[in-house]
Amino acid sequence: TAQGELAKLSTDVDRYVRVKLAAELLRAEIERYREANQAPLLKRAGQVFARLTLGSFRDLGADYNASDEPVLVGVRPNDERVRVEGMSEGTADQLYLSIRLATLEQHLHTHEPIPFVVDDILVHFDDDRATAALEVLAELSKKTQVLFFTHHARLVELANKLGDGVVAVHNL
Repeated sequence: TAQGELAKLSTDVDRYVRVKLAAELLRAEIERYREANQAPLLKRAGQVFARLTLGSFRDLGADYNASDEPVLVGVRPNDERVRVEGMSEGTADQLYLSIRLATLEQHLHTHEPIPFVVDDILVHFDDDRATAALEVLAELSKKTQVLFFTHHARLVELANKLGDGVVAVHNL
């Protein structure tokens, strides 16, 4: 009967609304918890990312894709969230480097130092961001050996500007 179908539909709608509301509350609570207790690796990667992007991004965070899976985003100073696919190639490279450096630093807290070997990682960086990256690598070199390979003379010039004794250049 129509009356029975209407009652069933009403029950189904009520259940749907409760489930959707619960899911949204759960998502909001997970995000609040994540923000309050962000993993040290992501937090450190966000700090490095802010330095490498010269403040164009202030942090890293998580967002959700269409499949409701968390995805990494860069957070701008105005709180705009930018997914990796919305970043320039250079900024995406800076994000990748930030995560690599944070992972290495975390490893160094509990393990013996291992060399950090990179080859032309600054190709898509402008001079200012390349300088920031070289400064971060110079700081890392106080904890472990950094081997930076490049065939770009401009990057060698920028590295040499860091100061005496900071960089040793070997031409091959």
